[in-house]
Amino acid sequence: MSDLDPLRLLHYAYMRFARDLDTRFAMLLRTGRLSKWYSQIGSEATTVASGLALEPGDVLCSLHRDLGAILSVYLDPARAFPGFGFGEPDGIRPEPRELLYRLCCQLLGRADGFSSGVERSFHYGYLDPRQGIRHIGMISHLGSMIPVAAGAAFALKQAGTDRVALNFIGDGGTSTGDFHEGLNMAAVWKLPLILVIENNRYAFSTPTSDQYAAERLSDRGIGYGMAAVTVDGNDPESVGVAMAEALERARSGAGPTLIEAMLGRMRGHSEGDDSLKVVPEAELEVYMSQDPVPAYARQLDTKGVLDSELLARLEGRISELVEEAVARAVEAPGPEDEIAFRPALALSFGESSLPEQTPPVDSEELEIDLSEEILSKEASSDGAPSESALAGVEDTQPETYVEGIHQALREELERDDRVILMGQDIAAFEGAFRITKGLWKRWPKRVLDTPIAESGTLGIAAGAALLGYRPVVEMQFGDFISCGFNQMVNVIAKFFYRWQVPCPLVVRLPAGGGVGAGPFHSQNPEAWFAHVAGLKVVCPATAEDAKGLLKAAIRDPNPVVFCEHKFLYRRIKAVLPGPDEVFELGVATVRRVGTDLTMVTYGSGVWTCLEAADALAKEGVEVEVVDLRTLVPLDEEAILTSVRKTGRALVVHEAQETAGFGGEVVARIADQAFSWLDAPVKRVAYPDRAVPFAKNLEQALLPSTDKVLAAARELLTF
Repeated sequence: MSDLDPLRLLHYAYMRFARDLDTRFAMLLRTGRLSKWYSQIGSEATTVASGLALEPGDVLCSLHRDLGAILSVYLDPARAFPGFGFGEPDGIRPEPRELLYRLCCQLLGRADGFSSGVERSFHYGYLDPRQGIRHIGMISHLGSMIPVAAGAAFALKQAGTDRVALNFIGDGGTSTGDFHEGLNMAAVWKLPLILVIENNRYAFSTPTSDQYAAERLSDRGIGYGMAAVTVDGNDPESVGVAMAEALERARSGAGPTLIEAMLGRMRGHSEGDDSLKVVPEAELEVYMSQDPVPAYARQLDTKGVLDSELLARLEGRISELVEEAVARAVEAPGPEDEIAFRPALALSFGESSLPEQTPPVDSEELEIDLSEEILSKEASSDGAPSESALAGVEDTQPETYVEGIHQALREELERDDRVILMGQDIAAFEGAFRITKGLWKRWPKRVLDTPIAESGTLGIAAGAALLGYRPVVEMQFGDFISCGFNQMVNVIAKFFYRWQVPCPLVVRLPAGGGVGAGPFHSQNPEAWFAHVAGLKVVCPATAEDAKGLLKAAIRDPNPVVFCEHKFLYRRIKAVLPGPDEVFELGVATVRRVGTDLTMVTYGSGVWTCLEAADALAKEGVEVEVVDLRTLVPLDEEAILTSVRKTGRALVVHEAQETAGFGGEVVARIADQAFSWLDAPVKRVAYPDRAVPFAKNLEQALLPSTDKVLAAARELLTF
């Protein structure tokens, strides 16, 4: 017997297992007990061989046709197939029957599934390294998972391990921007990532001839400077050889590999959608004749590895496991309604209390021509840490908003090895606003320049956060986060609700206008993200808050959008909190006490409102100014307490009026404080226009003190 024969038999066992389970669920679909099914028939040789090559601690990132890889990673072969010569139990992975039951419950949307019915089919995640399983599931924007997988690979490398992340993608997904951003960053950083393209020649119904002009998709990997190969995806042994070489390359630190596995399209995009009709009949007959499961069985029979008796015994065992798991899951209860209301945000917890599935850590071109004013201030302020701060002694001298952010980053890098800074030009150049000055020199492996790839960077940060790191991503300008919008709202924001697994990261957005920067460097994007469940949104107005709230954001278990107003960077100063002071997210503050009118605001609006309040005080009017500080979570009680006292409310913000966050504040006041109001609630906001470049044009649109005063006087005389 060849030394390879047990592995060959194992390949077939899992291929057959995947085929039988797939067939069983297709039957459930046809009988109305399942709403949707994406068949993986025809991909078994590729997915099984890839999954079996992984070791405990490696990360599997799968799509909806990778059942073979999931079974190969989840199930201990010695316990799944006792008496077949697959060695001793590994003592790590859970009991196969229970895992299969949970998997079937997941696919049927039952309460005992991995996501308790919240997620469909293979969109779930299962992260439990104690049991040797780190499985990150998909979102429907399939290419977007490539940067996340690269982020997992980054975390594995950063921790000093030799573990590897494996990700799958279809030929269609290779046309997405995230495919290119993720692969490029993986190549530049030499990440231990293996990307397997399951090329079945059709994306939904679009043939590859209409998708790309390259002869082979593997050529794209070569173009990015990584190893790449095209293999016969119907042959598990060929895939296994390619995987072994890729794993050796990744574990040795030589970087990523792109494997293109050529497959035949044997099923439609999803069962029953009739998309298989686009495959010419003669071509389909070829694919059917090459069906990898029976073809490999014949090959093993010829080689004397799998005779009829062994085949019958093996298939009997598989049928037993499949039928038992499916039968239990079909009868299992669905989730209770309360599951729909489970939290979208993780509760804040101590710095060392990340869930056990997250392991501890072992170890557009540059644009700075914002305005002459900012440039002159850049030149006059080096942003260097003060001597007293470096010595760990509280600084009692007033410092700028920029310095507050800088100190927060430096102190958290010092305090927690899991904190990683990522962004364009933040290392040797020290950032467009010099906020990261000196940090790269001190932490060269944790302050990282990224390519101009906002989506790729955010995806990498997400993957790293899932594995226990705390990335802080700097957008060079807040406007540029639109290039990573999908990662923010569909990937990062949804992890906790979907899987109840924290994704602790911070995205810093230098935002806002007032500096003559034009329409692409002046937006206030906070409302884009306040609408999305699963994100916290912070908008500090003072230097103290810039530091104290950023430290809190970095320590928070949730993704935080941290909006820093550029106009305030070097215009305001205060004595900053000490290294051990961390402010609480979700708590508003009263910047000025008053009895006649409440102004609710945040960010730069705080200073506009305070100036207006000073002017009104000279007229005998006492205005209360409430600084929200955090939009999500919103301190609703602070707003209502003030409005119930004053009976009048004016909401002020720099973002555009229509769908601006102020509309939400107005709605809540109207809903819960209506009987206390002596006048309608008014807003002062930016008109629905882009930001013009000429300063006088911009100033004509910004919510100025005069505009706030006019609105306030109208309310006071109502």
